[in-house]
Amino acid sequence: MARRAFRVLALLVALSCGWALAGCSEPDGFELFVRRDAARDGVYVYPLPLTDTTAAYDFWFYSRASKHPLENLQLNVQWLAPSGNGFSETVYMRRVETGGTRELYRSGMVPAEAGEWQLSVRPVGVDEDFPGLGVVCKRHDGTR
Repeated sequence: MARRAFRVLALLVALSCGWALAGCSEPDGFELFVRRDAARDGVYVYPLPLTDTTAAYDFWFYSRASKHPLENLQLNVQWLAPSGNGFSETVYMRRVETGGTRELYRSGMVPAEAGEWQLSVRPVGVDEDFPGLGVVCKRHDGTR
């Protein structure tokens, strides 16, 4: 009987250690939301820790409309790499609902450089009722 109790206890300790180690691993994603009043002259800036150049990252934008849905919301997007190199593009959120909308922006992006990237987004044609803009980042390992 004592031997069985010892085995059960040993199993519980092993499981506890496994859960503790899993809790110490790097998260596979994060979300950042910038309120309108925290935007810099209408530009929403997000620091993105893209530290793994062997992983791919997916990105979504999310927001909500305050009074009425927004159609084809234009977003002027600029990426700045840790080295200072950058590029820009214009994309559109098809429809931003009053209850909130999350829309895929990029899928499978592999950073050319490891480090903290900066993503800057300027929504075009929004008014003071626009509450803010968020970005969701999800990491996928071993894709390169």
